[in-house]
Amino acid sequence: MALPFNPFGLVAPATRTALKTGSQVASWTERQVLGALRSRLDVAAPPRPPLAISAGGAAGGASRPSEPLQSKMDRLLDRALEQNSRTGQQELFHKIIDQLVPDEARIIGALSDGSVSPMMHVFARTVTGIGGEPILENAALVGKMANVSLPQLTPVYISHLLSLGLLETGPEDPRLKDDYQILGADSAVLRALKKGKRGPLEARVERYTVRLSVLGQDLWAAATTGGLG
Repeated sequence: MALPFNPFGLVAPATRTALKTGSQVASWTERQVLGALRSRLDVAAPPRPPLAISAGGAAGGASRPSEPLQSKMDRLLDRALEQNSRTGQQELFHKIIDQLVPDEARIIGALSDGSVSPMMHVFARTVTGIGGEPILENAALVGKMANVSLPQLTPVYISHLLSLGLLETGPEDPRLKDDYQILGADSAVLRALKKGKRGPLEARVERYTVRLSVLGQDLWAAATTGGLG
């Protein structure tokens, strides 16, 4: 019997029922085939090793620390009871030197004779005319004095050495007037001065000196006289 005329192209209810039944059969058949195939693959595949559990308990993270923090601290305290001032200082200096790069060692060497080097910070000028946030910090002439391989990174080296306590800063030294002028002509300083300028107001500049601290002097002496062992 012919189907009734359907001007909107809609499928008749009986036809929709047949299509739905056929789709369900096809879906059931597909699930059966995929299930059988998955079973065969699981049998053929070798067992997978368990996932590593991180210290926080999550799978797939970093491996669990081999020693608990409390055990490490207890071990350090036990060693402290056995150390004297000399062995303690040696261990400290070894740890510090392990954190240095060659250019930083050159800077320490250049200041090891007790000399000082000019250093400056450059600050942006604000609307009110006072100095704002720093644009360049710890620019120093000692990088070129020490003939470092990356002189543009001298401010980074100085910052790191200050954080380690190997250097210390002091007030501006009027006797280093010519050296301050040379430092002021450095390309990085000139860029900072230009960036920090606001209209007719020049960027604010703070001048200091930098030298080896007592710790830096002791480390250099121990490292150059064979005192580190």
